[in-house]
Amino acid sequence: MNITRTITATVAAAALTTGLVACSAQEDKAAETAETTVAETATETNTATETATPSESKGATEAEAGTVAVDTADGAQAMVPAGLAEAMDTYAQAEWGEPLSVEETEEGWITAYDGGHYVTWNENTGGAPTWGEIANNWLTTVEPEQGLGFPVAAETPLEDGSGWVQEFENGTIEWARGEDGLFQANVNVTN
Repeated sequence: MNITRTITATVAAAALTTGLVACSAQEDKAAETAETTVAETATETNTATETATPSESKGATEAEAGTVAVDTADGAQAMVPAGLAEAMDTYAQAEWGEPLSVEETEEGWITAYDGGHYVTWNENTGGAPTWGEIANNWLTTVEPEQGLGFPVAAETPLEDGSGWVQEFENGTIEWARGEDGLFQANVNVTN
């Protein structure tokens, strides 16, 4: 997915919503066409953006709609659920920098930062950070194939000091040193 296109569609939808408030009766036809175009574009880019009609948007604020704008490293803004913005404020470390991308998936939202750091959020988890090999395995192999769900907490060291473990909605991923001395991912799906 092209994140620039996603952010552009989100910003366009936000601008359209603001502009629709001021539409006069003779501009309704043009606004309706633009509204349809933005809705189609947002659907194509898998972006959760709602376009309000003039009567729906009167007096509505971003907070009332449940979305807020977050700045990204490329200077753009992305409209995200307020819960994701709170999770980003809670878990993202200053050394990670500004978000590189913000993506909505079927199960929730993933914000990517520098160095392979991520902040994830969905309504079930309330948000959690993930990084390193656990994040890499979850994003590329585990989740698409095994339905582990989203992280529910940050990774923690294993008691024996051999690696780390992170809890997900439907199990865990361990990144631990095996008997052969090499690190490997161990996935435990509970559902």
